[in-house]
Amino acid sequence: MAEAQSGTGQLQEQKKGLLIAVSASVDKIISHFGAARNLVQKAQLGDSRLSPDVGHLVLTTLCPALHALVADGLKPFRKDLITGQRRSSPWSVVEASVKPGASSRALGTLYGQVSRLAPLSSSRSRFHAFILGLLNTKQLELWFSSLQEDAGLLSLLYLPTGFFSLARAGCPALATELLLLLQPLSVLTFHLDLLFEHHHHLPLGPPPPTATPGSPPALQQTVHAVLHWGGRLAQSLRGAPGDTPSGPSALESAPAPGSWWEQLTQASRVYASGGTEGFPLPRWRAWRPGTAAGGPHDRPLPTEEATAGRGPWLGRLFGVPGGLAEGDGGTLKSRRPSSWLPPTVSVLALVKRGAPPETNSSPEELETSAASMVETHRAVRTLCDHVAATPEQLSFQRGEVLRVLATVNEDWLRCGRDGAEGLVPVGYTSLIL
Repeated sequence: MAEAQSGTGQLQEQKKGLLIAVSASVDKIISHFGAARNLVQKAQLGDSRLSPDVGHLVLTTLCPALHALVADGLKPFRKDLITGQRRSSPWSVVEASVKPGASSRALGTLYGQVSRLAPLSSSRSRFHAFILGLLNTKQLELWFSSLQEDAGLLSLLYLPTGFFSLARAGCPALATELLLLLQPLSVLTFHLDLLFEHHHHLPLGPPPPTATPGSPPALQQTVHAVLHWGGRLAQSLRGAPGDTPSGPSALESAPAPGSWWEQLTQASRVYASGGTEGFPLPRWRAWRPGTAAGGPHDRPLPTEEATAGRGPWLGRLFGVPGGLAEGDGGTLKSRRPSSWLPPTVSVLALVKRGAPPETNSSPEELETSAASMVETHRAVRTLCDHVAATPEQLSFQRGEVLRVLATVNEDWLRCGRDGAEGLVPVGYTSLIL
């Protein structure tokens, strides 16, 4: 009897710990509204769009406390007509509590609204959205009261050691204290976004454990791949009969089939040669006397004739479509390593031709050409009549063509006409081109 009483006392202490968490969350929410001076400010503080702090506060304090309270003593599975068994969760308690005939119409409407929210994919996020809706409609206390009074539902979903089962059977003070703790929230005005958790990307539940520090997987794969290809290169240089070592060391050093290094290797094979050997290097070996001429170690090195269909891999890398072309007589003819920039005939001809030769002209011819240029370009047409004011000036009439002999300054020209010379104002003439 004493052991049973001590066990009951321990259970009650555990349930009081759940109530303490709910009480602490309610106190934080009430203190958030304590800064309001009037009803308008209270309404603004309860709107998650105007004051996102209230949404963070409810989702990080009240919702986890109520989730732990509803999940306490919940059976792992419950019977289902279609699947046989369904895993139980606080959201399954909500589904069972709002079935037709067991709740008010407002709770059923809220349940249907939350169920139709596609972004809420997990049961925890749906339960949090349901709690937000109960705060908006001021029915949080009503839902917990109706859940506590449904004896058939509690016996179906909960173990005898659960919070609600214990509060109904042996300790009704727990249920009374829970309703008293939730009662102040029904006085406050909430306007919370049901998708607040989805829009703000809040974490669901406790944070995941941090991974132990170590080398990144990509670095480990790179090291293993370098060791693997280094071993193959060493085998090629030593002249071992096998291309790759066998045994567990080879399995450990080889890149994993689905690793990023293996994908990079597969992609790089586009530029590699199509041969069967891992490295196209000649195998060096020490000369041993008495070796048969036709032995496996005396294989001739691969020549260009033996690989005539393949072509050098470096050439294909730079755009060469094929290797050595074959002529009409079956002989291999060489070709340019790239056909990107073939020089045209005109370019080669210009390079060979060079600059045009210069012709030597005599001084007389140069003077004649200069004089012809002067005669052609150094002439002016008069714009008006002009009577010479001094003997040095030249009289002329409008429309006459005068030959320019020299430029005196920026205002006067020395011109000639029919053997007569004199000064002519620049402003009275126009240049004939």
